[in-house]
Amino acid sequence: MREWALDLHIHTLLSPCADDSMIPSVVLEYAKELGIDALAITDHNTSENVASFMEKGKELGVKIIPGMELQTQEDVHIICLFDTLRQTNLWQEIVYKKLPPLKNSKEYFGEQWIVNKDDELVRELDKLLLVGTSFTIEDAVEAVHELKGICIAAHVDKQAFSLWGHLGYIPPGLFLDGVEFTPFLPRNVKQLEQIKNEGYNYIVSSDAHHWDGIQAPQCYGYMEEINIEEIKKALRNEEGRYIRTLR
Repeated sequence: MREWALDLHIHTLLSPCADDSMIPSVVLEYAKELGIDALAITDHNTSENVASFMEKGKELGVKIIPGMELQTQEDVHIICLFDTLRQTNLWQEIVYKKLPPLKNSKEYFGEQWIVNKDDELVRELDKLLLVGTSFTIEDAVEAVHELKGICIAAHVDKQAFSLWGHLGYIPPGLFLDGVEFTPFLPRNVKQLEQIKNEGYNYIVSSDAHHWDGIQAPQCYGYMEEINIEEIKKALRNEEGRYIRTLR
């Protein structure tokens, strides 16, 4: 086993709030330069750029974990991660049915581009992505687990779009796999203690929306390899696996 540098929350230019620089070559070459072993591609309510990033990742030697940042009906963001593109595509089909039938207003929210591995614009997605789905938090976690994925509560140290900001606690029986902190904010000692007392480990991710928002490694997984089962074990401190963060 060894430590792997992980960043499990990265957007592409498909996310309406992300910069046009978030294309495969720019994101992955910069991540490789920083020494990141694995990135999770987690656009808002979609995974249509995951395949191109996975292809480019194979070329450059950066592991891509397919995923999505889901927005629930409570406007809580959940990081949903899977092992395979097939699982992620199935999840995307489910999520698209849970989105309201609204068109994106690119003048207000920004453009939403699908690209290929060579950074070429393929088509513009006209669905409104920056909106809550009809999933409740509980139903979303259950549905991801049914597809053998994992769920991590996104940026719980932020007020906006976070489970903690919405409720002030993690509901008992929610069965999250972990929580995420940002690399920028000071740690709330009381919050951190409560999360640990409830049995959760945490990751630290960039949540990058522009290329220079990708941070040098802040989070490491001590595991045999990089896959969902190993990450799940590391989050639970099982069988010698663990997650280590810089703070």
